[in-house]
Amino acid sequence: MSSADRHAFRRKLTELEAPLFATGAAAPSALEVTQSLAPLAAAAGPEAGPRAERLARLYAYGSATERADYQAEFGACGVRRFTAADGRVIYMMPIETFPNHVNNVYLVRQGAHTTLVDAGTLTHNATEDFRRAGAALARSFGEPADTLDKIPDCVITHGHIDHFGGVGRWRDLGARVHVHEFDARIISNMEERMVVTAVAVRSFLSHAGVAPELRGELEQMYVSGKRIFKSVPVDRVMVDGSRVGDLVMHHVPGHCPGHVCVQVDNILLTADHVLARITPHQAPESITPDTGLDTYIQSLEKVRRIPGIDLALGAHEEPIPHLNKRIVEIEAFHRERLAKVHAACEGQPRSLVEISKLVFGPRVSYDRLLALEETGAHVEYLSRRGQLEIANLDDLLAETDPVIMYRASKTIPLPDSLANRAA
Repeated sequence: MSSADRHAFRRKLTELEAPLFATGAAAPSALEVTQSLAPLAAAAGPEAGPRAERLARLYAYGSATERADYQAEFGACGVRRFTAADGRVIYMMPIETFPNHVNNVYLVRQGAHTTLVDAGTLTHNATEDFRRAGAALARSFGEPADTLDKIPDCVITHGHIDHFGGVGRWRDLGARVHVHEFDARIISNMEERMVVTAVAVRSFLSHAGVAPELRGELEQMYVSGKRIFKSVPVDRVMVDGSRVGDLVMHHVPGHCPGHVCVQVDNILLTADHVLARITPHQAPESITPDTGLDTYIQSLEKVRRIPGIDLALGAHEEPIPHLNKRIVEIEAFHRERLAKVHAACEGQPRSLVEISKLVFGPRVSYDRLLALEETGAHVEYLSRRGQLEIANLDDLLAETDPVIMYRASKTIPLPDSLANRAA
């Protein structure tokens, strides 16, 4: 089962749900639904088959009650509705921002006022997903047909392009753009941001031990996808505790310098900070300040202390019913990875490239850069505590951007929380 298989099934499922939940187009027969979905469901995982059968039954003989039950469980064309304790309504809209990469974009209704949380991108698939979501909001949830064309406020949770790439569209439609001060220049001056970060990445790759002929390729991978974005003015710069209407912003750097979680009473929109299944990517602070594992773990603790949260909704994957439990799982995951990184440096000094291969195995294309950055964040965490040390200090004095070799410290032991995992 691959990501591409899951997304192929999702796209076809959304298309076949549309006559029921979003548009007035002619409905397919139950047989057509089965024939279209069965081959995709077989490759998409164990939950896909029953879902396909459920939709086929709706077209065969489903009653209004069965259709309502389906919508309550799965949503309409992927759009799901959640209601906060104070009555505010949140719509989760899955948007394929890049091929086989889906973001949950949220629409929050506060009385007559709506706020969009994140902006998707301007790709064809994203545009089609927004169109279907708007139709589903009108037909299945009773929202005005032009809801997505009249967004007064757009909050960007953080400066990664799958979250802000489409912000120009919403601003052109009249939305005010709100972003945390640490990520504001990414949107308003992307050209500068790309150059500054590319220089930092170049130095990082050199220190990591990446071969010179590969560095240029990885640098281009880093900036290539971002070149599609044209800078957009920011209307409001937020800080920790800022509000957009009644939405409260919690600044949680680590995954990104200006990352915010958005609180809607007892529901927290966690963006990429906390996700249901995966852990958000970490990069070292040597590339970007206010990222790094130290900062991220501190921000996890900050979120844990927000009172009264009953449900978390991430920018990818499924809802998180037990936020604190998921935070504990993420912390345990990073302890395991820190122990693996430390163990890789016992016995002989190693470069980041060598450590990355031991921890992640061989990687290709953009995954190679992600693995190096993730390794760098964990090495940085251990080095800051003296549990890894630089074995070739003379090279640092004698050369420009030398390969740095790390070894496990013989004088500072691992804390108990990591030592048990490294044994």
